[in-house]
Amino acid sequence: MLRIGLAKLCPLIAALVLGGCAGGDVGGPMPLADPVVARDSMQDLAGARLVMHAWQSHGPTRAVILGLHGFGDAGDLTFAEAARYWAGRSIDVYAPDQRGFGANASRKRWPGTDALVADAVAAAAMVRSRHPGLPLVVVGHSMGGGVALAAAAAGMDADALVLAGPAIAGGDALNPIYRVGGWALGAVAPDKRWTGAGIVKIHPTDNREALRRVSRDPRHFADPSSRELFGLVLLMDEAAAAAPAVHMPTLTLMGAHDEVLRPDRVRRIHARIPGAVDFRYYPDGWHWLFSDLQAERVWKDVADFVLSGVDRDGL
Repeated sequence: MLRIGLAKLCPLIAALVLGGCAGGDVGGPMPLADPVVARDSMQDLAGARLVMHAWQSHGPTRAVILGLHGFGDAGDLTFAEAARYWAGRSIDVYAPDQRGFGANASRKRWPGTDALVADAVAAAAMVRSRHPGLPLVVVGHSMGGGVALAAAAAGMDADALVLAGPAIAGGDALNPIYRVGGWALGAVAPDKRWTGAGIVKIHPTDNREALRRVSRDPRHFADPSSRELFGLVLLMDEAAAAAPAVHMPTLTLMGAHDEVLRPDRVRRIHARIPGAVDFRYYPDGWHWLFSDLQAERVWKDVADFVLSGVDRDGL
């Protein structure tokens, strides 16, 4: 969850510039801390281990979902409730804590787009090896949606995508003020963190209980650094550029009350995906589509889409 928008930070840029400049790769990765080994984990491409959450289907497995969470979250914080529903529909679910997030040793250390995409490709390969012959659908929420789309163009082995409130509206779909503001903040104060207090407050969901639960979880954070903010801009740029190369069936989901992303900008990039199947717009939906009060409708739509591939292929 992000409580702050890049455009709202622009008035602060001049003051930061007067404070001096910092070198380095703007929006690029921070050096990673030494990894720790989690009990349930997957090997990432840098030799660290990423925490992996998993839910087994009730009865014979008909399909598999790999879930990629959003910024500041963890695999189970985003997908636990949805995963229990999907498990009841004969779908196995895997959801890693992405590098830089969750219970990983690298928490709050921005890994950069390349690492996030490479980890998604590796996670899909691992899940595929565990479930050969079954349809594999990658479900990305927010930041995870941008990672999923970029990974699909990079050769990720999956059969379909679901992009929920996805951070894909980069390139010409992104307001240039956001890009300039994000770059300036990342250049002059890359590791300063922003809470949004006194500037802006974003309501990610209408489910107050879900909001309290996630906000109290020690793994969750909502104070992005300047480096992370501009890193998200770069991720959206890569996702937008990747869209024309993605031919696998893709379902995009957006809520009418999303205060993080503009549905029209997301729809613009969705329209460039050759494999685009549908753009599902929820009048009662917010940014946390899997946690909103109407979330079960979203869970059902995703399960129906995942299993439609099973029925089509006769598996």
